[in-house]
Amino acid sequence: MSAKSAGAESTQSQRAEPKRINVAVSPDTVTALEHVIEREGVTLTEALRRLIGYGDFVYRAVRENREQLIVKGPDGAREVVLL
Repeated sequence: MSAKSAGAESTQSQRAEPKRINVAVSPDTVTALEHVIEREGVTLTEALRRLIGYGDFVYRAVRENREQLIVKGPDGAREVVLL
């Protein structure tokens, strides 16, 4: 085995395998998922990944880093406060 292929094999073994889980979600969560599916043209799995990623970003910014998130629109900016 060459050093190059050994390095590639090591990198692949460090990646986590996807974990399949079953969860019950609220009707609001289903609506949010359907919205992303329709607007983005993605699968249910991808819509879930995206929404979880967005939520994780917001959670870490507000809860862990004590940052403020600002939403800017055509009418100006408004602060988003999450508790």
